[in-house]
Amino acid sequence: MPEENFVAAPRATRHVFAYGSLMYPAVWSRVVRGQYRSQPATVKGFRRVCVDGHEHPALVVAPLAAPLTGVIYFDVGSDDLARLDHFETSNYARVLIAATVNGDAIAAEAYLALNVEALIDRDWDVAHFEQTGLSRFLAGYATDNAPPA
Repeated sequence: MPEENFVAAPRATRHVFAYGSLMYPAVWSRVVRGQYRSQPATVKGFRRVCVDGHEHPALVVAPLAAPLTGVIYFDVGSDDLARLDHFETSNYARVLIAATVNGDAIAAEAYLALNVEALIDRDWDVAHFEQTGLSRFLAGYATDNAPPA
């Protein structure tokens, strides 16, 4: 894996790049407690793929992939980072990546898939998730993996 795509994420970085279910306010607000400014963002060198048997996607390194669109949440507090870590489970590692917002590169944290055996080599369909997957995701995974109150 090319080292320029990601490095271990230090705790000081507080911007979070969401590329899947956490892009949606209904999911984000179930996980975090704070209110955060957000904007559309893109990343290069990654792909959003399907996870076998699940509605949510996974982020994998893909140096030649087209830029990936998501949402950046700014200045996320450490308590909410811990809540996000709980939600993402041990199947994901929070890593530092470069994101682009309004043409400017910024450092952000994103959750990279570790459960490669569960991944399907197919791009995750955002429109399909919005139409049919979001409600199932909220009733299933989002409820089952919600951080403790």
